[in-house]
Amino acid sequence: MTEPRSPHRAWVEVDHAAIRSNLATIRNRAPGAEVIAVVKADAYGHGAEAVARTLVAAGVERLAVATVDEGVTLRDAGIGVPILVLWGVGPGEAKVVADARLEPIVYDERSIQLLDGATDGVIRVHLKVDTGLGRQGAAPDDAVGLAASIARSPHLELAGTMSHLAVPGEDDAYTEVQVLRLARTLDAMRSAGIDPGLVHVSATGGILAGDPGLSGAIRPGLALYGLLPAWATGDPIALRPALSVKALALRIFDLPAGEAIGYGLRFRARTATRIATLGIGYGDGWPRAHANNGVALVRGQRVPIVGAVSMDGLTVDIGGVPGVTYGDEFVLIGSQDGERITAEEVADERRTINYEVTTALRGRLPRLHLGAD
Repeated sequence: MTEPRSPHRAWVEVDHAAIRSNLATIRNRAPGAEVIAVVKADAYGHGAEAVARTLVAAGVERLAVATVDEGVTLRDAGIGVPILVLWGVGPGEAKVVADARLEPIVYDERSIQLLDGATDGVIRVHLKVDTGLGRQGAAPDDAVGLAASIARSPHLELAGTMSHLAVPGEDDAYTEVQVLRLARTLDAMRSAGIDPGLVHVSATGGILAGDPGLSGAIRPGLALYGLLPAWATGDPIALRPALSVKALALRIFDLPAGEAIGYGLRFRARTATRIATLGIGYGDGWPRAHANNGVALVRGQRVPIVGAVSMDGLTVDIGGVPGVTYGDEFVLIGSQDGERITAEEVADERRTINYEVTTALRGRLPRLHLGAD
């Protein structure tokens, strides 16, 4: 047994060597394309500032976030590369966008006018075209007129034109329709004498399904962190999960047969056993759905989570693993002595997707960055 790597009661470990490896693998899937690395939602729970530094040092051309605040946080951390804001900005955010040199999306006259009046300088924008996902974006028939409005503005520059795929890898016919709509829009823009700038459409799903040739850039998110969408779990792409969740025992005690533990007394021992209380709960992003549901690793063996998950702790049955001490690390996501619990396995236990598992991990869990730049 080795000493725990962290002095904390529970923590997240992030393997930056895995992130670098995943980036290289993704580049091989789309040779020649620029990479817009998506670090929204605190880099999918991995820690945006540290991950962004590693990605920039590894040569990514742009970063992408979901909100203006996320972009400002990266600027404040000294990140200087272009940062794309993937969701629309509000009236109170336009000047902040200009001051932080962020690249927001636009998709209607309102958003164009909002940004045009926010600065005496120039804001680089990306025109988002709704080709069929239906959340944000300009209708293809409106895109050329909006691009012309941007071109007329002395304060806006069209840095890129983009869309987002709804079902890449799952419905090829629908994806082809989306790509065709974007291609026609780009042709119309060029025929009108407007340079669409950097074209990008594929996120992780599109990259895995085969990025369409019309794109000059890709927007990987999930794959950077070694995770795959559910439909692509059979893809042979060599990605390495970057995130582990670990905890230490706060109490180890014997539970006699017939005794129960936890809120609601949801677990009652059929035979005498031994229990470890771990310092991680739904206040850290490990939800109540794991009551009597899921496992942890200790000494390379799986042990069941038993009883209710509370805000600050949970309990596991270690009766089948002799010799567990307070120096042992418990792994909730990650590997130990040849055994592994994946984010996908945890997602299945919660009836959700791996994206939600990692992004749910809250800031109260310290991030321990291994091999960070």
